[in-house]
Amino acid sequence: METVGFMGWKKCVELRSGDFRLVVTTEVGPRVVGAFLGDSDNLVYVDPDTAGNTKNLNEWLIYGGHRLWHSPEEKPRTYATDNRPVLVKEHKGEVTFSSGVEDITGIRKSFSIKPLGKERFRITHRLRNENLWDVELAAWALTVMAPGGVAVVPQPKGNKKALLPNRYFTIWPYTNMCDDRVHWGKKFILLRQDEKAKGPFKFGLNCEDGWLAYVNKGVALRKSFEHLVGAPYPDNGCSVEVYTCPWMLEIETLSPLYLLAPEDEIVHIEEWDAFKAGDIATEKDASKYF
Repeated sequence: METVGFMGWKKCVELRSGDFRLVVTTEVGPRVVGAFLGDSDNLVYVDPDTAGNTKNLNEWLIYGGHRLWHSPEEKPRTYATDNRPVLVKEHKGEVTFSSGVEDITGIRKSFSIKPLGKERFRITHRLRNENLWDVELAAWALTVMAPGGVAVVPQPKGNKKALLPNRYFTIWPYTNMCDDRVHWGKKFILLRQDEKAKGPFKFGLNCEDGWLAYVNKGVALRKSFEHLVGAPYPDNGCSVEVYTCPWMLEIETLSPLYLLAPEDEIVHIEEWDAFKAGDIATEKDASKYF
Protein backbone atom coordinates (compact mmCIF):
# COMPACT_ATOMS: atom_id res chain seq x y z
CA MET A 1 0.00 0.00 0.00
CA GLU A 2 1.35 3.39 -1.04
CA THR A 3 -0.07 6.93 -1.06
CA VAL A 4 0.16 8.53 -4.50
CA GLY A 5 -1.18 11.46 -6.48
CA PHE A 6 -3.34 10.57 -9.47
CA MET A 7 -5.15 12.70 -12.06
CA GLY A 8 -5.43 15.70 -9.75
CA TRP A 9 -6.25 13.80 -6.55
CA LYS A 10 -3.37 14.12 -4.10
CA LYS A 11 -4.22 11.31 -1.67
CA CYS A 12 -4.87 8.06 -3.49
CA VAL A 13 -3.96 4.56 -2.35
CA GLU A 14 -2.04 2.32 -4.75
CA LEU A 15 -2.13 -1.46 -4.27
CA ARG A 16 -0.05 -4.04 -6.16
CA SER A 17 -0.52 -7.72 -6.88
CA GLY A 18 2.31 -8.92 -9.08
CA ASP A 19 2.33 -6.67 -12.15
CA PHE A 20 -1.30 -5.65 -11.61
CA ARG A 21 -1.90 -2.43 -9.67
CA LEU A 22 -4.99 -0.49 -8.60
CA VAL A 23 -5.35 3.17 -7.57
CA VAL A 24 -8.20 4.18 -5.22
CA THR A 25 -9.38 7.71 -4.37
CA THR A 26 -9.65 8.75 -0.71
CA GLU A 27 -10.66 12.41 -1.11
CA VAL A 28 -13.95 11.41 -2.75
CA GLY A 29 -15.61 8.11 -3.55
CA PRO A 30 -14.27 5.61 -2.89
CA ARG A 31 -13.52 4.82 -6.53
CA VAL A 32 -10.94 2.57 -8.15
CA VAL A 33 -9.72 5.14 -10.68
CA GLY A 34 -6.61 3.36 -11.93
CA ALA A 35 -6.04 -0.23 -13.09
CA PHE A 36 -2.78 -1.12 -14.83
CA LEU A 37 -1.03 -4.28 -15.93
CA GLY A 38 2.67 -3.48 -16.07
CA ASP A 39 3.12 -0.37 -18.19
CA SER A 40 -0.32 -0.59 -19.84
CA ASP A 41 -2.67 2.33 -20.32
CA ASN A 42 -5.32 2.79 -17.65
CA LEU A 43 -7.85 -0.01 -18.10
CA VAL A 44 -10.65 2.02 -16.51
CA TYR A 45 -12.13 5.30 -17.69
CA VAL A 46 -11.86 8.47 -15.61
CA ASP A 47 -13.96 11.47 -16.61
CA PRO A 48 -11.50 14.32 -17.33
CA ASP A 49 -14.09 16.94 -16.34
CA THR A 50 -14.41 15.60 -12.77
CA ALA A 51 -10.92 14.13 -12.24
CA GLY A 52 -9.26 15.65 -9.18
CA ASN A 53 -12.51 17.08 -7.81
CA THR A 54 -12.50 17.52 -4.02
CA LYS A 55 -15.37 19.95 -3.64
CA ASN A 56 -18.26 19.04 -1.36
CA LEU A 57 -20.82 19.30 -4.12
CA ASN A 58 -24.45 18.30 -3.69
CA GLU A 59 -24.74 16.66 -7.13
CA TRP A 60 -23.70 13.14 -8.10
CA LEU A 61 -20.62 13.13 -10.37
CA ILE A 62 -19.67 10.31 -12.73
CA TYR A 63 -15.91 10.37 -11.92
CA GLY A 64 -15.56 6.96 -13.63
CA GLY A 65 -13.58 3.96 -12.43
CA HIS A 66 -15.11 1.31 -10.17
CA ARG A 67 -17.88 2.15 -7.72
CA LEU A 68 -20.48 0.47 -5.49
CA TRP A 69 -24.16 1.23 -5.95
CA HIS A 70 -27.36 -0.43 -4.83
CA SER A 71 -30.03 -1.78 -7.17
CA PRO A 72 -32.77 -1.42 -8.43
CA GLU A 73 -31.76 1.86 -10.05
CA GLU A 74 -33.95 4.77 -9.06
CA LYS A 75 -33.49 8.51 -8.64
CA PRO A 76 -32.67 10.00 -6.22
CA ARG A 77 -31.90 6.88 -4.13
CA THR A 78 -29.28 5.24 -6.33
CA TYR A 79 -27.58 8.54 -7.14
CA ALA A 80 -26.55 9.46 -3.60
CA THR A 81 -23.45 11.65 -3.84
CA ASP A 82 -19.95 10.39 -3.00
CA ASN A 83 -18.04 13.67 -2.86
CA ARG A 84 -16.77 13.51 0.72
CA PRO A 85 -13.50 12.11 2.15
CA VAL A 86 -13.11 8.36 2.57
CA LEU A 87 -12.08 6.47 5.71
CA VAL A 88 -9.19 4.06 5.01
CA LYS A 89 -8.19 1.13 7.25
CA GLU A 90 -5.58 -1.58 6.68
CA HIS A 91 -5.82 -4.96 8.44
CA LYS A 92 -3.95 -8.17 7.65
CA GLY A 93 -3.09 -7.20 4.09
CA GLU A 94 -6.57 -5.96 3.23
CA VAL A 95 -7.47 -2.27 2.82
CA THR A 96 -11.03 -1.08 3.50
CA PHE A 97 -12.45 2.12 2.01
CA SER A 98 -15.66 3.50 3.53
CA SER A 99 -17.74 6.48 2.49
CA GLY A 100 -19.94 6.26 5.59
CA VAL A 101 -23.74 6.35 5.68
CA GLU A 102 -25.58 7.90 2.75
CA ASP A 103 -27.67 10.80 4.00
CA ILE A 104 -30.67 10.16 1.77
CA THR A 105 -30.79 6.35 2.04
CA GLY A 106 -29.38 5.33 5.44
CA ILE A 107 -27.15 2.74 3.70
CA ARG A 108 -23.48 2.44 4.65
CA LYS A 109 -21.19 1.68 1.70
CA SER A 110 -17.69 0.24 1.78
CA PHE A 111 -15.37 -2.03 -0.16
CA SER A 112 -12.18 -3.83 0.81
CA ILE A 113 -9.33 -4.75 -1.53
CA LYS A 114 -6.89 -7.59 -0.90
CA PRO A 115 -4.00 -8.48 -3.23
CA LEU A 116 -3.98 -12.24 -3.91
CA GLY A 117 -0.72 -12.42 -5.87
CA LYS A 118 -0.24 -13.42 -9.51
CA GLU A 119 -2.11 -10.37 -10.85
CA ARG A 120 -5.28 -10.98 -8.80
CA PHE A 121 -7.26 -8.87 -6.33
CA ARG A 122 -10.30 -9.67 -4.21
CA ILE A 123 -12.78 -6.79 -3.82
CA THR A 124 -15.35 -7.28 -1.07
CA HIS A 125 -18.32 -4.90 -1.32
CA ARG A 126 -20.59 -4.24 1.66
CA LEU A 127 -23.96 -2.51 1.99
CA ARG A 128 -25.20 -2.14 5.58
CA ASN A 129 -28.69 -0.98 6.55
CA GLU A 130 -28.39 1.75 9.19
CA ASN A 131 -32.10 2.62 9.08
CA LEU A 132 -34.66 1.67 11.72
CA TRP A 133 -36.69 -0.22 9.12
CA ASP A 134 -36.15 -2.98 6.53
CA VAL A 135 -34.82 -2.08 3.07
CA GLU A 136 -34.85 -4.28 -0.04
CA LEU A 137 -31.86 -3.90 -2.33
CA ALA A 138 -28.98 -5.64 -4.12
CA ALA A 139 -25.29 -4.80 -4.22
CA TRP A 140 -24.25 -3.45 -7.62
CA ALA A 141 -20.56 -3.26 -8.55
CA LEU A 142 -19.95 -1.13 -11.66
CA THR A 143 -16.63 -0.74 -13.46
CA VAL A 144 -16.30 1.95 -16.13
CA MET A 145 -13.82 0.76 -18.75
CA ALA A 146 -11.67 2.85 -21.08
CA PRO A 147 -12.98 3.25 -24.65
CA GLY A 148 -11.96 1.10 -27.59
CA GLY A 149 -12.34 -2.43 -26.21
CA VAL A 150 -14.74 -5.38 -26.24
CA ALA A 151 -16.76 -6.87 -23.38
CA VAL A 152 -16.98 -10.68 -23.24
CA VAL A 153 -19.94 -12.29 -21.46
CA PRO A 154 -20.42 -16.09 -21.34
CA GLN A 155 -23.80 -17.52 -22.35
CA PRO A 156 -25.38 -19.83 -19.72
CA LYS A 157 -24.74 -23.41 -20.85
CA GLY A 158 -27.45 -25.65 -19.44
CA ASN A 159 -28.64 -29.05 -20.61
CA LYS A 160 -29.13 -28.96 -24.39
CA LYS A 161 -32.03 -31.43 -24.06
CA ALA A 162 -33.85 -29.47 -21.33
CA LEU A 163 -37.47 -28.52 -21.96
CA LEU A 164 -37.42 -25.33 -19.85
CA PRO A 165 -35.53 -22.08 -20.55
CA ASN A 166 -32.15 -21.53 -18.93
CA ARG A 167 -31.38 -17.86 -19.62
CA TYR A 168 -33.17 -14.58 -19.11
CA PHE A 169 -32.18 -11.51 -21.11
CA THR A 170 -33.09 -8.03 -19.93
CA ILE A 171 -33.11 -5.32 -22.58
CA TRP A 172 -33.40 -1.60 -21.76
CA PRO A 173 -35.83 0.67 -23.66
CA TYR A 174 -33.07 2.51 -25.54
CA THR A 175 -31.36 -0.71 -26.71
CA ASN A 176 -31.56 -1.69 -30.38
CA MET A 177 -30.97 -5.45 -30.52
CA CYS A 178 -29.78 -5.10 -34.12
CA ASP A 179 -27.03 -2.66 -33.10
CA ASP A 180 -23.81 -3.64 -34.87
CA ARG A 181 -21.80 -3.20 -31.63
CA VAL A 182 -23.19 -6.49 -30.28
CA HIS A 183 -22.65 -10.11 -31.35
CA TRP A 184 -25.17 -12.56 -29.84
CA GLY A 185 -22.94 -15.61 -30.10
CA LYS A 186 -23.37 -19.29 -29.34
CA LYS A 187 -20.82 -19.31 -26.51
CA PHE A 188 -20.24 -15.61 -25.78
CA ILE A 189 -21.96 -12.29 -26.16
CA LEU A 190 -19.49 -9.68 -27.41
CA LEU A 191 -20.20 -5.97 -27.00
CA ARG A 192 -17.83 -3.52 -28.65
CA GLN A 193 -17.27 0.01 -27.38
CA ASP A 194 -17.43 2.43 -30.31
CA GLU A 195 -16.72 6.16 -29.97
CA LYS A 196 -18.53 6.78 -33.29
CA ALA A 197 -21.74 4.99 -32.28
CA LYS A 198 -24.95 6.88 -31.64
CA GLY A 199 -26.61 6.47 -28.27
CA PRO A 200 -26.36 3.90 -25.48
CA PHE A 201 -26.80 0.12 -25.46
CA LYS A 202 -27.44 -2.09 -22.42
CA PHE A 203 -28.32 -5.71 -21.71
CA GLY A 204 -28.26 -8.03 -18.71
CA LEU A 205 -28.63 -11.74 -18.04
CA ASN A 206 -28.32 -14.53 -15.47
CA CYS A 207 -24.58 -15.18 -15.77
CA GLU A 208 -24.27 -18.63 -14.21
CA ASP A 209 -20.60 -18.94 -15.22
CA GLY A 210 -19.87 -16.15 -12.74
CA TRP A 211 -17.56 -13.87 -14.75
CA LEU A 212 -17.36 -11.23 -17.43
CA ALA A 213 -14.38 -9.46 -18.96
CA TYR A 214 -13.18 -6.52 -21.03
CA VAL A 215 -10.31 -6.67 -23.51
CA ASN A 216 -8.61 -3.50 -24.73
CA LYS A 217 -5.19 -2.70 -26.23
CA GLY A 218 -3.76 -6.15 -25.55
CA VAL A 219 -4.91 -6.48 -21.93
CA ALA A 220 -7.91 -8.30 -20.43
CA LEU A 221 -9.54 -7.48 -17.09
CA ARG A 222 -11.85 -10.24 -15.83
CA LYS A 223 -14.28 -9.87 -12.92
CA SER A 224 -15.34 -13.17 -11.30
CA PHE A 225 -18.12 -13.62 -8.75
CA GLU A 226 -20.55 -16.24 -7.43
CA HIS A 227 -23.88 -16.55 -9.21
CA LEU A 228 -26.50 -18.12 -6.93
CA VAL A 229 -28.81 -20.26 -9.06
CA GLY A 230 -32.45 -19.77 -8.12
CA ALA A 231 -31.86 -16.58 -6.13
CA PRO A 232 -33.98 -13.50 -6.91
CA TYR A 233 -31.80 -11.05 -8.84
CA PRO A 234 -32.86 -7.50 -9.78
CA ASP A 235 -33.83 -6.29 -13.26
CA ASN A 236 -35.67 -9.52 -14.18
CA GLY A 237 -32.94 -11.86 -12.99
CA CYS A 238 -29.65 -10.14 -13.91
CA SER A 239 -26.41 -11.03 -12.15
CA VAL A 240 -24.42 -9.13 -14.81
CA GLU A 241 -25.21 -6.07 -16.89
CA VAL A 242 -23.18 -4.37 -19.62
CA TYR A 243 -23.71 -0.78 -20.72
CA THR A 244 -21.95 1.20 -23.41
CA CYS A 245 -22.16 4.67 -24.92
CA PRO A 246 -19.87 6.65 -27.26
CA TRP A 247 -17.33 7.42 -24.52
CA MET A 248 -17.07 4.31 -22.29
CA LEU A 249 -18.30 0.80 -21.45
CA GLU A 250 -19.39 -0.55 -18.04
CA ILE A 251 -19.07 -4.16 -16.87
CA GLU A 252 -21.34 -4.68 -13.88
CA THR A 253 -22.08 -7.51 -11.43
CA LEU A 254 -24.98 -7.73 -8.99
CA SER A 255 -25.86 -9.67 -5.87
CA PRO A 256 -29.32 -11.16 -5.33
CA LEU A 257 -32.01 -8.94 -3.86
CA TYR A 258 -32.20 -9.05 -0.06
CA LEU A 259 -34.63 -7.60 2.46
CA LEU A 260 -32.12 -6.13 4.90
CA ALA A 261 -33.21 -5.73 8.49
CA PRO A 262 -31.64 -2.86 10.48
CA GLU A 263 -27.89 -3.46 11.02
CA ASP A 264 -27.82 -6.33 8.49
CA GLU A 265 -25.49 -6.15 5.49
CA ILE A 266 -24.94 -7.58 2.01
CA VAL A 267 -21.48 -8.90 1.14
CA HIS A 268 -20.75 -9.11 -2.59
CA ILE A 269 -17.30 -10.34 -3.69
CA GLU A 270 -15.53 -9.90 -7.00
CA GLU A 271 -12.11 -11.26 -7.90
CA TRP A 272 -10.23 -9.34 -10.55
CA ASP A 273 -7.42 -10.72 -12.68
CA ALA A 274 -5.54 -9.05 -15.51
CA PHE A 275 -3.58 -10.73 -18.29
CA LYS A 276 -2.29 -10.20 -21.82
CA ALA A 277 -4.82 -10.88 -24.58
CA GLY A 278 -5.03 -10.20 -28.29
CA ASP A 279 -7.77 -8.32 -30.10
CA ILE A 280 -11.27 -9.80 -29.82
CA ALA A 281 -13.31 -9.58 -33.02
CA THR A 282 -15.06 -12.99 -33.03
CA GLU A 283 -16.08 -15.77 -30.67
CA LYS A 284 -13.10 -17.76 -31.91
CA ASP A 285 -10.82 -14.96 -30.73
CA ALA A 286 -12.51 -14.91 -27.32
CA SER A 287 -12.20 -18.69 -26.97
CA LYS A 288 -8.39 -18.37 -27.01
CA TYR A 289 -8.45 -16.55 -23.66
CA PHE A 290 -11.72 -17.49 -21.91
